[in-house]
Amino acid sequence: FFLYFMPTTDIYTLSIHDALPIFGIGALFLGLILVSCSDDDDQGGVIDTGIHKIVVEQSGDIDAFELGLVFGAVNTTSGPTKLYDEDGKYLGESHSVTRMEDAKVSCQTGDDAFFMTCAGSVTSTSDVSGKKLKVLVTAYIDGKEVNQLVKEYETKGEILIENFSVSTTA
Repeated sequence: FFLYFMPTTDIYTLSIHDALPIFGIGALFLGLILVSCSDDDDQGGVIDTGIHKIVVEQSGDIDAFELGLVFGAVNTTSGPTKLYDEDGKYLGESHSVTRMEDAKVSCQTGDDAFFMTCAGSVTSTSDVSGKKLKVLVTAYIDGKEVNQLVKEYETKGEILIENFSVSTTA
């Protein structure tokens, strides 16, 4: 009795579109780990619970770029918390936007969250130089701005891949 195994020579590739959710989820968990390991002595152990919201805006040559996003949040009692869109529609415990096509996307929690993050990836395969994209990410707790990131990207005739992350903690 012999068992013969023929090794395969198939090569599998992972496209940028396939990799974005993987990178985003990894960034979300890294953010949660970093926050849970941070030193809270400067705040006296106070956690800012409430409605956490992150708004992402893009402007410029948006057709020359692909902006992908992943949102996630944690509450004080059960871990991951529910996420909602601007109109209050339930999105899930995490929410991803594979390719942002609108000028503005937002995501928010219920009133019991203490942390929210948004990980994003900007890519471009344009062979034309000089195309520009501006990304503005603003984080709020109970309507008060607590964090903001402004990034500007420009094509240079080669592949562009950059990642960012913003959370509702400073």
